[in-house]
Amino acid sequence: MKKLLLTIVTFSVLFVIGCQENSITDPVAVDPQNKVPVTDQLIQGTIILERMITDPYPVLNSYYIINGAVEYDFTIVSNKIPPVQEYSVSLNLNIAAGLTYVCTVCGEENDDDALVGNISSQSTDIITLIDDDSYILEKTYLIQGRDDGMVLHCKFIATTGGVTLEEIYLVLPENNTEDDSETS
Repeated sequence: MKKLLLTIVTFSVLFVIGCQENSITDPVAVDPQNKVPVTDQLIQGTIILERMITDPYPVLNSYYIINGAVEYDFTIVSNKIPPVQEYSVSLNLNIAAGLTYVCTVCGEENDDDALVGNISSQSTDIITLIDDDSYILEKTYLIQGRDDGMVLHCKFIATTGGVTLEEIYLVLPENNTEDDSETS
């Protein structure tokens, strides 16, 4: 009886060992966790601001011209791979620009092409990018040298390849736009 029980236990152990997966003969699988995460990748760039912008005041034939640049530093600070690629990104924006007012029908009392304000600001944002998607970052910059509270609104698009400026326009505070709340 002891021999029979010992034989059954021995065959059971050998059976369990034999049924396990043999890692020596299995092909080597590339595990995404074995990849080295991309970190501290720095992308620098400059977005030139040379555009005509609509005047938010309801004045006929008037507009603003913005001249300057937005410099950016885009650093991927961490990369979490499974189950989707998720990047934590530090985005530094530094804007320096001048705003010029142009009015074609204002007459001699108004200096055409007069510098009416400056924009100077620096910001740092931490954003999350997933896979190859983009992130929309909207920033508002105060125009220095103006009394009406006008601001410059910028819409940036961030991807793992860098930053682009999608849209730019001027906005007046709500209390200064009497009946024309839809101007932008």
